[in-house]
Amino acid sequence: MNKLAKIEVCANCSGFDVGELKGRGNVKIGCIGKCARKCPELQGKAYGFLNGVFTVCDTKEDFLARAEGLDAFVPVDERNPLVDAFLEHTEKWRDEFAKLRLIALGCGLDEELKWGQPCYTLQNGNVAILGGYKEYIALTFFKGALLKDPQGMLIRQTQNVQAGRQLRFTNGTEIAEAEPMIRAYFLEAIAIETAGLKVPVEEKTELPIPDELQAQFDEKPDIQAAF
Repeated sequence: MNKLAKIEVCANCSGFDVGELKGRGNVKIGCIGKCARKCPELQGKAYGFLNGVFTVCDTKEDFLARAEGLDAFVPVDERNPLVDAFLEHTEKWRDEFAKLRLIALGCGLDEELKWGQPCYTLQNGNVAILGGYKEYIALTFFKGALLKDPQGMLIRQTQNVQAGRQLRFTNGTEIAEAEPMIRAYFLEAIAIETAGLKVPVEEKTELPIPDELQAQFDEKPDIQAAF
């Protein structure tokens, strides 16, 4: 389910071996169509495709550093064109939307536009939705109340909200630093949805009726029925 970055390097003269790239993503060492044997300008360089983008670095260390910071590879055809259009016309939080989008898609979720916002689903079940507000961008898990939250990061918007819980961010740096945590929340939410778990619904306590209002109800039963 969890997707990885895509790293492709030349087997003949890239200078990399499997051990150096292990654990950094989905690695292919073989013919990549670009080789120092055919392109002299690549001699002495570290090069390859990182998530489909041909990348040339002066040193192996620089190339490995770039590979370390890769998002999961998401094919273009997995991105919903409605969300593409949403991002194109979104000014506030555009970069933050894009970062959270890649994390969600990298976890294998389907992408839709629901209630005017990017929404991520699993077999038609809602898992999470993004929303931009004045002071923050929120990632809301529909069944967030079932998520383990040892660090207390999830926010319950109001006491009346029973199921949903939010992660809030104010800039892209926060999202990048929290990416492993965000992905862990997504994977747990996916497991919850796969298992078909439901959030227990608490029955709302009936509120006391003020004496003045009760007097109106006693005098005019139709008002109480409408109320």
